[in-house]
Amino acid sequence: MSPRSQHGQALVEYVIVLPVLVMLIFGTIQAAFIYSAKNTLNFATFQAARLGAVNSAKYDDIRRGLIRGMTPMFVHHNTDESKDLANIEAGAEVDNFMLVTRISPNLGDFSAYGEFDADESDYAIPNDNLMYRPGTGIQDANLLKIRVQYCLKLVVPIVDRLLSAASSFNSSGTEGSFSEASRAAVDNYADICQAGRRGIVITSEAMVRMQSPALADGDACGSDMNCL
Repeated sequence: MSPRSQHGQALVEYVIVLPVLVMLIFGTIQAAFIYSAKNTLNFATFQAARLGAVNSAKYDDIRRGLIRGMTPMFVHHNTDESKDLANIEAGAEVDNFMLVTRISPNLGDFSAYGEFDADESDYAIPNDNLMYRPGTGIQDANLLKIRVQYCLKLVVPIVDRLLSAASSFNSSGTEGSFSEASRAAVDNYADICQAGRRGIVITSEAMVRMQSPALADGDACGSDMNCL
């Protein structure tokens, strides 16, 4: 082949390879952000479960733990002002882009083991003298397990559109799109990723033993928190 016939060959190869290379670089950057956010969410969920365990499994305290755990994700400078702003931003993320589900104790546990607490004006599952109480179900009812689903904002161009579209399509329940378990993980995509946010839903769970009587917290169930 003559040199003349090879003119422009490198340009053609460059045009073919460049989009793939850009997508790999952008995808790697976004994957790093997702990995970091997932670690932060795991920590925040555990903090939320710990605070809930010592405060009767109430949503307000679970929310406080989530905000406390998510705040470092939004701190950009080591100043008090930056930390205060990060705390406010973390609160907005928890209130607008997180879905908290109390898996245990569930509503059936309160029906089976709950006793009316006049001081709290609510039904509570006893947390004292468990070894002497009849039955074994109350032991499991004293385990606080929560699931937190968070719509992480995607910030890398191009990748944000692809991943958010995949997550939204995943939640539609289209036959054959994704596995059943994967669809279930983002069943509430539209509720979590509100206001048209381009995001991907990441999920974390934590379980700790209750250190106080769990309250039914009926006012929060169905409004701020899912109660199974």
